Amino acid sequence: MKSVKKLVLSLLVLGLTLFSLSGNAQDSENKDKIKMNVLYVGYNPEKPMPKESNYTFTEGERFKIEYVTRWYAFKIFLENRFSNVKNIDARDYKENMSANYDVTIFDQVPSTIRDLVEEKKENGKIVTKYKPAAYLSNDYKSATIFVGRVGPDIGRSLGSKLDWNCYCLDADALDVQTEHPIFNTPIKVELTMTVKDTPENFYEYPNSKNIPQQIPMWRVQGLGIDNSQDPYTTGYPMGMISRNDGFLDSPDAEYISGGASSKNIEAIAIGRHGNFFSWGFSASPDHMTSEAQNVFTNAIVYMKQFNGTGLIAKKMHEGITIRDTYLYYMNKDINTENFETYKKQWITYKSRDFARKKELEAKLKKGEKLNKFQQSFLDKFPATPTLASWLPEQMGEKHFEQFGTNIEGFLKFLNTNIQYYTNSEEHRLVLDEDVKAMGISNRDIAILEKSIAHLGKGGKKLERAKRILKRYTEENFTTPKEWENWFKENRNKLFFTEAGGYKWLVDTTK
Repeated sequence: MKSVKKLVLSLLVLGLTLFSLSGNAQDSENKDKIKMNVLYVGYNPEKPMPKESNYTFTEGERFKIEYVTRWYAFKIFLENRFSNVKNIDARDYKENMSANYDVTIFDQVPSTIRDLVEEKKENGKIVTKYKPAAYLSNDYKSATIFVGRVGPDIGRSLGSKLDWNCYCLDADALDVQTEHPIFNTPIKVELTMTVKDTPENFYEYPNSKNIPQQIPMWRVQGLGIDNSQDPYTTGYPMGMISRNDGFLDSPDAEYISGGASSKNIEAIAIGRHGNFFSWGFSASPDHMTSEAQNVFTNAIVYMKQFNGTGLIAKKMHEGITIRDTYLYYMNKDINTENFETYKKQWITYKSRDFARKKELEAKLKKGEKLNKFQQSFLDKFPATPTLASWLPEQMGEKHFEQFGTNIEGFLKFLNTNIQYYTNSEEHRLVLDEDVKAMGISNRDIAILEKSIAHLGKGGKKLERAKRILKRYTEENFTTPKEWENWFKENRNKLFFTEAGGYKWLVDTTK
């Protein structure tokens, strides 16, 4: 094993040296290293390989190879380009280390500072209490780059929008925002775009009607999900895609690129939220294309300016419902045709159970006695779905109580009143009767202005205004004057975020 490790490392060093000397690292006219302090957090192969747990993810034979090469690939790459670089094993990382660096790169997940808390009831079907594992404290504001799959795990407890949509990103970027600084400075990168077939799954999502059958893609890494050149490259790790729903509803977020994945064209492969940057692609520098090496270098430089900024809008629940997406699927999916399709699929799925039921019922007709298991099977046999049993799960119990099987009435009501909906504690959309009574969308800043004006009144208007201001802001002023001063001072900086909890927040970047 040691000889194999030495051979792999020798080849790696040779390969990295060649691409460094070839001029790919930086323009030949600029041989000086970029003056920055960069901290890399990964796995040191001199330490024992970690065992798989809730907080680590080892990927079979390929992970064993990556465990040997990845640390050195990043080390050589970064040291060739930046003036001060330090590698630290993820198991030894402490967040105060990042304070001494301009940018921290997480290639692996560090140790937890708080374990996952999850309590369930009803045989584990309903979660009654949930707190994600925490790897960094709420005070962490260092400029950070996540490589591959680590971002959602590390950022979840802090409210990062760079969440876990799908661990399914392949090797190509698409819908690339080429005007973004990471493609232009300090290294001007001319991207090689290749027209390829559009992934079929893109057409299953909103805003997909006008996507052409073929789209330009940019190759980020040499190895992809289906690579099968030889045993050493088979099963290369997938990358991470984050949700686009609500991603851009706060000024601290940037969409930079999508990627070839099993999700939609707008899902984030490369993007930024506050001091966090997701490079969703999985490759270490030795498997990046030369163009990607330069773009990754630019991304490190770009993130330096966000050191110490933190997050403004915090997405504290990955499953929070985003209104426009919800409305799209309600209009698309709730109809009798879809119910009939579901019913047929259910009957087909249960065909063996139906045959068994028929067999047992025949025994009863003959006067034969069933054992307790057979009788229990008949007693608990589920009823064939009806429209009335299907709809509550689709539209929600409260909507079904109001509209029953009147799908047309429900959809008309929903489309007319969607601007008055908000997110519940269960992360379902519910009608906000207070906002509806005001006749102003909760996405319209006038809802705050009018509510503040009502603080000087009495009775129902006063109480309603208090509820609205508490529900849609994070402020807790006690007098009308304080609310008026706050609104006057921040009016031009206020924005509404759904991903951040259906709140009006102040843009602190202005």
